[in-house]
Order: sequence, then C-alpha cells, then structure tokens
Amino acid sequence: MASIADELAERLAGFAPEPGEAAALHAMRGLLARGAAAFRRTEYEPGHFTASAFVLSPEGDELLLIEHRTLRRWLQPGGHIEAVDATVLDAARRELREETGVTDAALLGGLFDLDVHLIPPGKAPAHRHFDLRFLFRAANRALESSEEVRGARWCSLEEVSRLNTDESVVRAVRKLQARAR
Repeated sequence: MASIADELAERLAGFAPEPGEAAALHAMRGLLARGAAAFRRTEYEPGHFTASAFVLSPEGDELLLIEHRTLRRWLQPGGHIEAVDATVLDAARRELREETGVTDAALLGGLFDLDVHLIPPGKAPAHRHFDLRFLFRAANRALESSEEVRGARWCSLEEVSRLNTDESVVRAVRKLQARAR
C-alpha cells in the first residue's frame, strides 16, 4: 500500500499550477521531501500539510464557506491531516463532514488549488499551512455547523470577495468563474 506521502507526490506531479500557485507547488515539493513529519500538525518549522474542500452548490452558483472560529474569517472547510486519513483527499472529505455535515459531495477532478499561508501564534507557535485543495459539488444544500466553526453558509461567487476572507479564497473563486465562461 502506498503511503500518504507517495500519494501526494503523485498528485503534485500531475498538478498544473495557475498564476499565483507556482511558488506554493515548489514549497510543497520541498516540504514533502521531509517525509512523514510534513503531515504532523505539531511540525511548526516551517509548517505542515493541510487539506481543504471548495464545495459548489448543486446548481454550481454558490460556494460553501465556514466562519473560522479562531481566524474569524470566511474560508473553505478544511484542516489538519490526521492519522485516520489514508490520503489527502480523505482528509479534505473528513474536514468537510466534521465542519459542515456535508457527506454527499462529488469530487470534481484532482487537486484544484494550492496555497501556503501563515497561521498566527495562538495555541501553537506561528507556522505555515501547506493547503491542498479539492473541488466538490454538493448533492443538496443541507448544512450542520459544528462546534469547530462559528457558522457555515452558501455564498454567491460574486459575494465572496466582499466577505472577510483571504486572497486565496478569492483566487479560487476567480478560477471557478473562468471555468464557467
């Protein structure tokens, strides 16, 4: 059985970065060379891999966002890769389920987006999240917010840029809008 590192190496090898992602891809390949430590949430220098889910509504016109409890920004569901996750895709699906209750989302291709971002100091020292992002389409709009998030909601693609979010989420929305044209 292939390791999660082998699986991720294959995904990264097949990823074609768009503008703004080449540096993240390079950094992720470097982090991957560190082996299993790169997947541990206690690896702070330089950081560790995380997995996220960009989820489109059934009609494809809205994006599912969560209000992150600590960062207090509207972001895509996602988080740390855990020992129970056989693949990074499994981690993204688990985080989606835990944070929003969505269990029936269909994967739309392979890796959708990459981002490396700084997590400010708090319970852990400042470090970077090397975020692997997948694109899904939900079968329905049912949501169940968990205690892990302040809230979850569907947002029109046009509305996302007006929310308290970050540039990587807006970049992902631009990618979605470009695909729709």
